[in-house]
Formats: sequence, structure tokens, C-alpha cells
Amino acid sequence: MKHNLKSDLYKLKDRGLPLEEDIISLRDKSLEELICYLNDDDASVRTSAAINLKYHINKAADYLLMRLSKESSLYTKMAICETLSEGNIDTARKMTEYLGKIASKQYKKLPKKVSSKKSYPIPRDIIARTLAKMNADILPVLIEVLQGDDLIKIYEAADAFGYMCFYNETLQNEKNLEYIINIINKYKDDKLLIWKSLTCLSAFNFLKSRDILNSFINKYGYEDILFWEAMRSLNILNRK
Repeated sequence: MKHNLKSDLYKLKDRGLPLEEDIISLRDKSLEELICYLNDDDASVRTSAAINLKYHINKAADYLLMRLSKESSLYTKMAICETLSEGNIDTARKMTEYLGKIASKQYKKLPKKVSSKKSYPIPRDIIARTLAKMNADILPVLIEVLQGDDLIKIYEAADAFGYMCFYNETLQNEKNLEYIINIINKYKDDKLLIWKSLTCLSAFNFLKSRDILNSFINKYGYEDILFWEAMRSLNILNRK
């Protein structure tokens, strides 16, 4: 039994889970020292460094992102994302450079079936997920991406934008809705992006949103994922 417990602890340490004393031991280290520890061979040391870098977040963002782009340990990834999420709009802008570029479970093609969740799905891209949970002040950074022409980034920014608007009532206005309508009009032949945009519409309880969703319901049949995603978003709006 003792052997198993020890083995489990080693596994957790290998995945980057630090002990409380590990985190405390790095608390008074300088920015330069923490950046060194962020690239230590021991994953739990990297996690401890990432946690303590929240005190230097706006100076450390580049280093955290570089580490995240090659990190394999679960708890270290989680700690880096947690620290990044406390950054300001400049940090968020740096983060957008990594949208869709860190291997994850991003949608490369349309799913076979619609989500059964009654809330907004969490973005699958690790950077989009982190951006989505940041302070609403960073929304202009997501808008910049949506208005740009880097499609790989747009796919993931759309998820973060929709999620942030869904959970922040102050962002649920017609001006923000227009950014999604513009995407639907501009990329009307990109079914993956249209599918994500239909999900975004569930954040905006306006007649315009409902009209667009109804137009997709009328255009597509039961066998098409866009039909079901439009239905799902409309049902969410009807419950509001």
C-alpha cells in the first residue's frame, strides 16, 4: 500500500503537481530566477515557478507562452494558464499570437453531432480557453483577431469571444453582435467558422440573432450540423 502511494505521488510530481512548500520556497525569488526555474527539468519546479510568476505577469508573459508551447506536464500547463489569465490587455495581445498554434483538441472539421450542453462550450484551444476567462477588458484584443485575416486565429478567437460575451451581460450588446454577423457574411462558405458563429449567437438575445438562426434552420435539413447548432442556440435564447 505504501509503495502504491509513493508511486502515485511520483506520478503526480512527474505531471507537475507541486507541494505547498515547493511553491513557498520560490516566493521571494527574482523575475530572472523564476524564469530559470520555469525551464527546470523537474515539472513540479516549473509549476511552482509559473504560480509565482503571477507577481510579475506582465513582464513574464513571453516566457510563460514559450514554455507553454512546449510543455507536456498537465499541472504545469494549468499553472501557466492560470497565471496568464491574470494578465492585462498587453498580455492578452501576446497570447493571441499563439492561438491555434499549441497542439490541443481544436476542431479541424465539423463535429458529427451538436453539443448537449445548455451553456456555452469551453474553448478547446488552450490559449482561447485562457483568454475567454480573462477580464472583459481584453475583449478588444479578440475583436482585433476577428477583424484580421488569419483564419487559424479567427477559428479559436471566435470561441473565446462567444464564451466571454455569454458570461458577461455587459458585453451582450448589438455592437458586439455585429462582429459575429460580419464573420457570417464574410466567411459564408466556411462551414466550420459558420458553425462556431452560430454558437456565438447564443450569447446575444436580439431579434437579429434570432432571425439569422431561423434562416439557418430554414436553409438546412435535419441531417446538417448547422441546422442543429442553430436550433441549439435558439433554444438557449428562448430560455433567457
